[in-house]
Amino acid sequence: MYSDILFNFSQMIENSAAGPAYGAETLTQMAAAKPFFALDSGLVPDDVWRRADIINQCLEEMDNENDRKVMTDAIHFSAGIMGSYDSVYSRYEYIEKLEETITAFKESDNPFAEKLVAIGPCGIDHDWESVEYEGRDHDYFDAQTVSDERDLFALQMTLAKKLNMPVIVHSRKGFKETSDVLKAVKWNKGVIHGYSYSKSELDFFLDLGWYISFNGSVTYSGKQFAQDMAETVAYVPKDRILVETDSPYYAPRPLKNTANNPVNINYIYDYLASKRDTGPSKLSALVDENCRRLFLS
Repeated sequence: MYSDILFNFSQMIENSAAGPAYGAETLTQMAAAKPFFALDSGLVPDDVWRRADIINQCLEEMDNENDRKVMTDAIHFSAGIMGSYDSVYSRYEYIEKLEETITAFKESDNPFAEKLVAIGPCGIDHDWESVEYEGRDHDYFDAQTVSDERDLFALQMTLAKKLNMPVIVHSRKGFKETSDVLKAVKWNKGVIHGYSYSKSELDFFLDLGWYISFNGSVTYSGKQFAQDMAETVAYVPKDRILVETDSPYYAPRPLKNTANNPVNINYIYDYLASKRDTGPSKLSALVDENCRRLFLS
C-alpha cells in the first residue's frame, strides 16, 4: 500500500550527509508499508544512470532481504528535462540526449533497465517562489524564453508519444502554456503531478484523460483555498487519482517546513481519504491499481 508516484529519492540521498546508510534506513521504513509502486525522478536527460546507482547502493545497505525485495520490486524510474536556462536554449540537444539515454538504459544490463517507465517531470513552471527552485534566476524569462520553454515541453511530449511512454507533467502557474501544448501534441497519457490548480481547471485535464496526483501541499492550503482544494480532491474520479510525496519538498502537515521524506506519505493518504469520505486503505488500493494501469500495463 501507499504507492508514491514521485519521490525524488536519489536527490534526497545526495542531499544527506549520511548517504546510502540513510537511504537504507528510509527504504526499510517504506518497506514496512509494502508499497506497490514508487517512482524516482530526475532533472536532466542522463541522470537516470546516477540515480539508479544511488538507489542500488541504498538497497545493498539494507539488512533484511525481504525488505530489500519489497523495495526492489516497487521502485521504478522516469527520465526527463526540467526547464532551466541551459535546457531551454539547448533544447534540441537535450531532447536528443534524453532519447539516447532512454534507449541505452532500457537496453543495458542495469538491474533497473526494465524499470524506466515514464518521461518527466517536464512542463511549465512560473512559480518563482517555489521551494524547488529557491534562488533560481528567472530574469531571462522574457516572452521568447517562455515560448522556448513551451517548445521544450512539447518536444518531450512528442518523444513520449513516439516511445509510447506516459508523462509526468509539472505545471505551476502556467495553465495556458500547459494546455496549449497538450492540445497541440495530442498525447494524453500521464499524470499532472503535484496538482496546484483549482477545480475550475480540473475538467480540462480530466476530459483529455489525464491522471491527477496530489502531494503534501494539499494538506496546508490557506483558508481562502481550503474549501476549493477539498472539492478538487473529492471531484477527481477514483480511477484517475494518484498520490506522491515529491520529497524532499512539500512535507505534509504536521511536518510543514521540514525536509520531506517518502515515509511521510501516510499523512497525505489520510488527508485525501478524509476529503473523499473513504479510508486510507481503500484509497491506497485505488492508487495501486491506477499506478498499474498507467505505468505498468
